[in-house]
Amino acid sequence: MCDKTASHTCLLCMGSNLDALLHLKNAEEALQHFFPDIEWGGIVETVPEKMENPQPFLNRAARFRTSLPMTEVRSILKQIEQTNGRTPESKKEGRIPLDIDLLSYDQQVLKPEDWQKEYVRLAFRHASFT
Repeated sequence: MCDKTASHTCLLCMGSNLDALLHLKNAEEALQHFFPDIEWGGIVETVPEKMENPQPFLNRAARFRTSLPMTEVRSILKQIEQTNGRTPESKKEGRIPLDIDLLSYDQQVLKPEDWQKEYVRLAFRHASFT
């Protein structure tokens, strides 16, 4: 668990198109454990972008503070994805049990192209912390 003297503000967006509510709930519980002050946006349903699988996604944005370095935060996110069944094979098939993208760490934008995606913009529009 992260200490309360957190100094880094992080923004993430997560999504799922396979047992979506279950995987989002699992991710929320795991993220809450590591980042107790995490704030959540509302869940939004979006259509898949550039995927064969037509199954809609559920997406959600979040903000949290941490004292962990960026590499550790990313490692935690990947671990949570894998715990929820994310594999390279499932991604190729367009079945995404869980995708968690760290979009910014402090003021550093990590995935500028993701901020242009409709599902990310919609998820952040449904977040009261932005």
